[in-house]
Parts: sequence; structure tokens; C-alpha cells
Amino acid sequence: GQRPEHGEGHGKGEALWKGLWSATGDLIAWIDADIVGFDPAFVVGLLGPLLTDPAIDFVKGHYHRPESGGVGGGRVTELLARPLLAQYFPELGGIAQPLGGEYAGRRSLLEQLPFVIGYGVDVGLLIDAARATGVDHLAQVDLGRRDHRNRPLDQLGPQALAVSQTILERAGCRPPG
Repeated sequence: GQRPEHGEGHGKGEALWKGLWSATGDLIAWIDADIVGFDPAFVVGLLGPLLTDPAIDFVKGHYHRPESGGVGGGRVTELLARPLLAQYFPELGGIAQPLGGEYAGRRSLLEQLPFVIGYGVDVGLLIDAARATGVDHLAQVDLGRRDHRNRPLDQLGPQALAVSQTILERAGCRPPG
């Protein structure tokens, strides 16, 4: 791909990839931009396992979501991502919120991973990090409560399509044609 100072690429994955190459540290953390009431403890929580355990290479955050009843992930997570992961990547079944946008990793790992351009980037990085390092090198952290904008159901189709495409591509499944 192009370096961050080049091109006008769009999409979440493009923004994350450019962020990686614009940052200078050995540890990189990302936080979704749609959080209401951002707390710096989110960043501290994500970096903690990387700073305290040299065996950890990738950290995924999870949180309590009051707008969705407080338990589990959002609708696309619970109805699509978790069932597909359970079938194709059962070793990731313990990841509470595989589509969560709060995660961190070591630059040495992240620079090796492909970044899906759109909504599939979060689950793509999770699968690829697990493949590259093994699930024993992944960690999860409870980031407490997280409030964010809940999209109307009719806006979730494009996200669900991108997430399913990413998981199925990683599983070696290709659509016909």
C-alpha cells in the first residue's frame, strides 16, 4: 500500500493503517472515534498487558454496553461475527467482542499484518494476529463501560457484509463466480 502521506484512500482500515505508519512508538493502540465520554483509562488498559508481559503481542478490549442490555457485543457481533468465528476459528471463541474497535499491539507484529480497508479490519486483525503469534500471545482487557452511537438496523448491512467477507476469506471460503 501507499504511505500515509500519499493517496486519498478511505475506510476504517485505511485510517488505521495510515495511523500505524504515522506513529513512532513500539506499541500502538486504537480507540474507536464514536465513543461517548472517552476515558484515558481505555488506553492505559489496552497497553497494560503489552507493558507487563513480553509474551503478549495483541490486546483486545471489551466493555459493558448499556445501550444493548449491558452484555455481549453489538448486533452484528452477536448475530454474525461470533457464530462465524465459532465455526471457522473456534480458538477465538473466548474473545468477548471480536468487532470492538479498541485494541493494541506491538509494532513488530502489526507491521506484518494486512489491513482490510473497511469494516472488516477489526476482526481481520484479530484473526491475523492469532495466526501470526498464536492465541497464547493475545490478551483481553475489561475496559468497563462504553457508550457509543447505536446505528439503526438498516445501516448495519454494509458492516455485516464486510465482516462476513473478512472472516470467510480468512477461512479460505470464496463466493461463487
